[in-house]
Amino acid sequence: MGAHASHFRFMLFGVMIVALSACSTAELAVDLIQKSQRKQAEDERIAAPPPKAAPIYKIGNPYQIGGVWYYPERNLQYDKTGIASWYGDEFAGRLTANGEIFDPEQVTAAHKTLPMPSVVRVTNLDNGRSLVVRLNDRGPYVAGRIIDLSRASARLLGFLEQGTARVRVQILAEQSLRLEQLAKQGAFPELNQIEDSPTITAAARPKVTLNAKHNRDDVQAKPERQSALDLLSASKVGEVIEVNPIETEIWVQIGAFHQKENADGVLSKASSLSVGQVSSTIADGKTLYRARLGPISSVEAADALLSDVLNIGFAGARIVVE
Repeated sequence: MGAHASHFRFMLFGVMIVALSACSTAELAVDLIQKSQRKQAEDERIAAPPPKAAPIYKIGNPYQIGGVWYYPERNLQYDKTGIASWYGDEFAGRLTANGEIFDPEQVTAAHKTLPMPSVVRVTNLDNGRSLVVRLNDRGPYVAGRIIDLSRASARLLGFLEQGTARVRVQILAEQSLRLEQLAKQGAFPELNQIEDSPTITAAARPKVTLNAKHNRDDVQAKPERQSALDLLSASKVGEVIEVNPIETEIWVQIGAFHQKENADGVLSKASSLSVGQVSSTIADGKTLYRARLGPISSVEAADALLSDVLNIGFAGARIVVE
């Protein structure tokens, strides 16, 4: 009986070795097939012709990203503060949201809602650098970011290494309307070509000048008192002007309301997260009451607080800088 059992165990052991060997061979075969498929896909990607630009003038319909709804609009009075970020090589050569080819060395930017193309002035409130930028893409979709600049734009504004900056973004109405007109005719010139030629030509690389000085009012002036032509008089695309840096505070704005009682109620619901206040402002001739948490010392702290506010259900909350 013992010899028979021993012989049976030996046979069973042999069967197991054969089975394991077969398993290993099968796994190896699957692994080789997967590697071959990945290599083939990568080869096809490399061999694929680059995307062909087919630019259009685009505002677009409401859209949803990551559970958040965005509502594109033609807003010629846009003037907001917030946190800027930048994007570069990972998107180089890809189509932008309006069908252009993204080049990180062109002075361009992405915005969630403004028309493409349009023109904005971006002012780095931390160092006073101010730059005229052309919008041709959508984004950024990281909570708490107001605009995503190309690598060249971030470098000119002086925050390439830091990654983010406190900024003011102001639409330049006259230049935006001119780009809209040309785009609807099928022409997509760079900003420094708007008046010269309604044709598409290669963009010149940015040229920096830092000798034009302006006073603090250039950054703080109300939108209705500004002219886009006045703002552009001292600089063209790719040229930087300097204004005086401004000491700013970061806030998480939960919402803005026509009734102070509504703002007070919202602030009360979020009071466990941080101290805050209700402040008033005038918009379109009407008083708005803003429920805000802060002030906050850093962008990182503001990101964390904004995340907490979003998690308790205030989907419209955003970071503002004042």
